[in-house]
Amino acid sequence: MTTPAKRREPAGHGAPAPSRSHATRPASRARMATAGFRARDGAPRKALNPRWLIAMALLGVTAFALSQLSSAPPLGSSLPAEDEILAYHIEPERDLVIKVPAEIDAVEVTTWGSVRADACDSARRYPYGFIAAFVNERGEEVARHAIDLESRVSCDPDRPLGEGEYAARLASGGGAVTDPRSTLLITHDVLPQGGQVRLRAKPAVGSDGALVPSELTILSRLEGRYQRSEASRAVYEQSLDAEERRQLGLRASALGFADLPEPARKALLRGWARRLEAGGREGIDYEMSRLLLRRFRMPYPRAEGRGASEFVIGERRAAALNFRGPLSLDIEGPPGRTVRVGDGASGSTSVALGPLGRATVRLLREDIRTVVIDGVGPDFGVRFSASEAQAMQQIGEIVHPAMPLPAGEGGPGAAPGALPPGAAEEPPAPSASAAAPAAAPTRLQTPPDVRIVRYLALDPSDPVIARMAPGQELLGLLFRTQIDASGGANQGEATVVARWGPGPSERAELKVTLPRSRFEWWNEGFDASEPRLAILRPPAGVERIEITGDARTRLRLRAIEPGVNETLYRLPYRVTLAEDETWRYAPFDVSTWTDVRALNLDDLERKERFSDLREQVRIERAGEGARSDADRPERVLVPEHAPVRRRLLMPAWQSAGEPSPGDAWTPLLVAKDVRVDGAGARAGRLSVIYRAARASLGKEVAVRVDGEVALKEPIVALSGSLRVAAPAGARRVEVEGLGEAGVAYTDAPPANGGAIVRRRDVFELTRARPMTYEFKQEAGETLHLVLFVVTPGENADYRIRYRLEGAKPASREAAFFRRVTIPDGVLAGRGGDLTRATLWEAATEKRGTDGVGRGVIRLGDDLAPGKRVVRLSLLGPQQGDTGEPAKAVWVGAVLVGQKAPGRDDGPRLWVEDDP
Repeated sequence: MTTPAKRREPAGHGAPAPSRSHATRPASRARMATAGFRARDGAPRKALNPRWLIAMALLGVTAFALSQLSSAPPLGSSLPAEDEILAYHIEPERDLVIKVPAEIDAVEVTTWGSVRADACDSARRYPYGFIAAFVNERGEEVARHAIDLESRVSCDPDRPLGEGEYAARLASGGGAVTDPRSTLLITHDVLPQGGQVRLRAKPAVGSDGALVPSELTILSRLEGRYQRSEASRAVYEQSLDAEERRQLGLRASALGFADLPEPARKALLRGWARRLEAGGREGIDYEMSRLLLRRFRMPYPRAEGRGASEFVIGERRAAALNFRGPLSLDIEGPPGRTVRVGDGASGSTSVALGPLGRATVRLLREDIRTVVIDGVGPDFGVRFSASEAQAMQQIGEIVHPAMPLPAGEGGPGAAPGALPPGAAEEPPAPSASAAAPAAAPTRLQTPPDVRIVRYLALDPSDPVIARMAPGQELLGLLFRTQIDASGGANQGEATVVARWGPGPSERAELKVTLPRSRFEWWNEGFDASEPRLAILRPPAGVERIEITGDARTRLRLRAIEPGVNETLYRLPYRVTLAEDETWRYAPFDVSTWTDVRALNLDDLERKERFSDLREQVRIERAGEGARSDADRPERVLVPEHAPVRRRLLMPAWQSAGEPSPGDAWTPLLVAKDVRVDGAGARAGRLSVIYRAARASLGKEVAVRVDGEVALKEPIVALSGSLRVAAPAGARRVEVEGLGEAGVAYTDAPPANGGAIVRRRDVFELTRARPMTYEFKQEAGETLHLVLFVVTPGENADYRIRYRLEGAKPASREAAFFRRVTIPDGVLAGRGGDLTRATLWEAATEKRGTDGVGRGVIRLGDDLAPGKRVVRLSLLGPQQGDTGEPAKAVWVGAVLVGQKAPGRDDGPRLWVEDDP
């Protein structure tokens, strides 16, 4: 079998190229002068060699030919491929058999579709599907998943198909190839000893939900996902040259590889993939085709905000712009209006548009975030722009047209007024008296990333009909409501009724009040509410559900995507976000939830029973949305028959002026300015805890306040605590005498904000001693049991089995609920993926070496009310690992969704999940 070309970057992975409709090529052409030679004055003329005449003639002919070349790719040719691979065919008549080694934990299947097409049509969607059967080492089928996907062809609409830009193309020519779609098949649980994955094409899901023969040939590349050990990762990092590091860094961030935070670098280097080979012989057991790949993606035709001249903001409307780095942002609008700009750091700052209707703000944050911009007073139109180089900091499928300059102006030249934190004014424009003023720099528009999504309109008597596919247990209803913008209402009522039979018990009804969204609106001019996801589990055997409701309620039908374990966002949204952040409305290649069509969709569209929603792609805290003022309550849980307990100090950050949490401590590794309380239980004193190096035993520890020794005591144990008197206000505190490995913390917060640690109690979990938590769940409550798992002294893998007793999901059958409960499962993770922390009582002098991971057990409102018992058991390594016994881990639990019985000074962890 032919070895494929070296893989530089697979299509559908890594950092994207900027979205363009055409490839940019240099417009300059070589030109040659054909004038004769002229001797210098006074110098004797030499006879011209005839060979020079021949050479000049040839060069002239070449120059003339070059001058006739177009700056764009010539007709009948295509751009060179960035990658070239051999792709296996997935066929309906025979299995594609892939050998799965025992040491991998997942198989990533990247698929393309070869279609018969004569013209470029990027709006057309091509559904297809395949079946993945898992066969163990004994030849037994242990699992089977049906995968349904949909894609389109990215092509240049201004050129014939087969010319110009493309995402994928057959090397042999002919037809078109769809954009790639990636599916992750988790194998470590079902094939612990290795085995096979057998792939076979299946009929696609048609517009009416029925299965229809696929009109394309499925092509695939298969890779096994491996995990490097910590030692292997370190060696691999050292082996990378400068160019390889640069390419890796581009996949994760606009920052260079060396500037990425350490956790991001490690996550980038920990996983690696290897091509998996098919079993058998080519031409007999499988077929292959050579694919040419580029990173080009055509912007989705139903996406807005691709250079619109204005965007409306005001008190009730806001714009969201997504950036990956710092930039200077120009805002243009009516002179004298006030714009508020929030860079996601500490609220928003007002910026006045000057006499020319302009302001410039410098957004200095280096990380990936969403900038929210609104206005003071009634709605008004604005435009956003940035320099040509900085416009590429915007994340999204955005086309950046040039910003037109008003007549007589040579540049922005606007006074920025008040700027957000960290912002700075633009330098003044060059003097008008300059002899030759420079050309104005090119400014590109940076509009919000707005996508259009179609919802179906409900009616009290004419239903939307949903079809339950074979094997489908749950139906998701994602709905919003229309809110009259002229009335100033900030919420709207939505009603949904689902009926699957004539009887009074064969129905479910839900009536809710939904808050207004600042970022979304309907095409009819109405404001849109925030969405609500309701999940319905109808009785077994139900195939048809009729859905009615209030005339202002809008609905989308959803189902759980079979075989998909995670959401894979489309490029260029596949970027690293913070732990508690998520994309809202970003397009994806595959997702755990997928939209499904109504059975009577054609009839509904003929009746114009639909509304188009404009939604802005943005980054938010998980589930927060417009409900940021409604964080769910939390409380710390202590396991039954409490095992051995330790204190865990987790790193955190406290902003200047922010109230200090009750469990916060400030590190005193060096002298630090802290704020001493003037009232309350901690007035006029400092509490200091310390750990000393062994070599410091018998010596003295001293605490200095503003340079003066406030307390001195002998060190008689490796750890201890001190109480120091100190005047109220900002004080400089320093601890001496603990040795190089020593460390100290004070309960006083940093005076100007800074690094702190948060204390959590964690409990020992061993294989011999499981752990049990007990609590009550009320009717309709959705709870999250968040587990912090600590692997002492190292970053290490862990596997914890959980079982939820008292969970009876069937008891909520035939009723709406929001969250589905999985009564038992395995939480597999790696300590250190969340952060590195310090177990205070650990018998080691090292700090920050204990790895912390996080897992979540979700208890949905599909459960009947009652007592819940959650049992945790530590599992050993998976078969095929080193065979070493599982080491003890330390676990801390927080129940999100219930308020603590007393005062709760614990950190806020979670808000409601994204619908």
